[in-house]
Amino acid sequence: MNKLKVLNITSYGTCPSDLHELQSIKSLSHLKRIRLEHLSISHSIQSILELYNLKKLSFIMCEIGNALSNCTNVTLPKLLELEIDRCYDLTDIPSGFCSLSRLKKLSITNCHELDALPKGLGSLSNLEILRIHSCTRLVGLPESIGYLGNLVFLDISDCLSISRLPYQIGELYGLRVIKMSGFRGLEELPDSVMNLCLLEDVICDEETSYLWSYYENDLCDLKINMVEDDRFANFMKIIAQ
Repeated sequence: MNKLKVLNITSYGTCPSDLHELQSIKSLSHLKRIRLEHLSISHSIQSILELYNLKKLSFIMCEIGNALSNCTNVTLPKLLELEIDRCYDLTDIPSGFCSLSRLKKLSITNCHELDALPKGLGSLSNLEILRIHSCTRLVGLPESIGYLGNLVFLDISDCLSISRLPYQIGELYGLRVIKMSGFRGLEELPDSVMNLCLLEDVICDEETSYLWSYYENDLCDLKINMVEDDRFANFMKIIAQ
């Protein structure tokens, strides 16, 4: 199997299956994509993080435990996409992942215990898409986000605990789309957002749309697209019945 390029490991049981003895994966040097779903990977995954040719890595509904924190070295020089979804025990992203210099897409969604992003996030200089969706305990974005000069799409929707955005967000000069619906504690936007000259779409709820309306004259291409609160819509449907 030394020519294998795609590896998907999925558990269909009621509980996540324990995945261990990953040392042998080093022999699959031609792997380009790995998807781990509904697995317990509390043991070290260091061997995965040393696959030279890997381009996409996905953790879906996995019990990660300290598997990421225990990794001492992240050497994935060709990784373009990292996806982490519904890993409910994920509490932090180790700083070593900020060395993924070729990464273009980072997606961390529905990880409700994640309360912070690494301070060195701005080192991902080639990042084009950043999705931090429905991470309900996340309290803010690191100031280094301003160094993501190639970022064109930012999704921070349903991150309920974020009450302010860093001033450095105005340094994302290539940004074209922001999704930020589901914000409840955001009272103002930093004035630096008027520097987002290429910004075309802001997707938000009605409450946040008022904050953006103050900058419509400065951002001539800006369109504010309001989304309906699904919970409110479902409630109204029940009443109508």
